[in-house]
Amino acid sequence: MSEGTDRVEQRAAIPNATRGWQGAPRSKRRGTGRTSRGRQTRDQLLDAARVVFERDGFLQARVADICDEAGVSHGSFYTYFVSKEEIFRTLVDSIELDLLTVEPASDNDHDPVERIRAANEHYLRAYAANAGIMRVIHQVATIDVEVWRIRFQRQDAFAHAIERRIRQLQADGLADPAVEPYYAAQALGGMVAYFAELLFNAHDPVEADPDTAIEALTRIWINALGIGDRGPRA
Repeated sequence: MSEGTDRVEQRAAIPNATRGWQGAPRSKRRGTGRTSRGRQTRDQLLDAARVVFERDGFLQARVADICDEAGVSHGSFYTYFVSKEEIFRTLVDSIELDLLTVEPASDNDHDPVERIRAANEHYLRAYAANAGIMRVIHQVATIDVEVWRIRFQRQDAFAHAIERRIRQLQADGLADPAVEPYYAAQALGGMVAYFAELLFNAHDPVEADPDTAIEALTRIWINALGIGDRGPRA
């Protein structure tokens, strides 16, 4: 969603929910993924947690169910995660960082329209692949202030990355200088996020052709930013 956003100005710029977690310090845990076996077990738990959260929802999901799905002992869970809340927030981090991170354009691809299109395509396809867990994340954000806060901070950081790209386009004479960059970034980024939710997570999801949806979003972006009459490639 947005202008390629130069990898959302690196992953480190995006707030991470699991940093500063108010649980047991990691130094007191064993095997937190430093060995290949530890990484494999941790990944199994994360994969299982995703299945259980999508199937049962956050409130009904239990650590015991996650362990059963992963095929590991109940005690092993606490080697890697403090609680159900922590493993959920770890999933949120992984999914949303991927959703908001777009690979930088190649040296030979400086076409602003193609950068916008590539970012829109990445967001829609990533959202579609994660629609089930995104539904749960939206629900939890309404009852867990920490999840809501981290999501808000992450979206705001992303919007500022978009804002910087808009300012650069204006400086390069490629975008309308009368457009207010911060408001445009918030409005256009929010539009893509809502559009994805409507397509993939509405009670009656719209049956949309992905290519048509991507081209429509891209056309709205370039028109809103006044990037001349250079439309997306056919």
